[in-house]
Amino acid sequence: MIKWFNVKDRNGVASFYANNITLNTTAMYPLDTAYKVQVGMDDKNNVVVQPLTKEVVESGVLDECCLLKIEFHKSFARISSVQLLKQISEALRIPFTNKPTQFETTWDSVENVLTIKTGEK
Repeated sequence: MIKWFNVKDRNGVASFYANNITLNTTAMYPLDTAYKVQVGMDDKNNVVVQPLTKEVVESGVLDECCLLKIEFHKSFARISSVQLLKQISEALRIPFTNKPTQFETTWDSVENVLTIKTGEK
């Protein structure tokens, strides 16, 4: 019997800097159709990224202040916001600088969110 490997089964990596979160190819793969994203924190202090479609964003049901742009490149994606990273840094009590602080990521296909394991480092 052959067990085929699936790239989506791998864990990705999110790198936190003072002004952005950079996601490697594996971490960005499930988000590649996102128009915008919401970023939050779960009860385990993990950062959670939820992809949003253009239809959901334009429907007006979400607070515009909670919507963030995600930029896609060939081998990475980036969410840039100094204020967001400041809030995450304060919540986690981890200072982010120009050098990356890296965390493992997992995709939850049931909840449709990318979990960055910031509460488990």
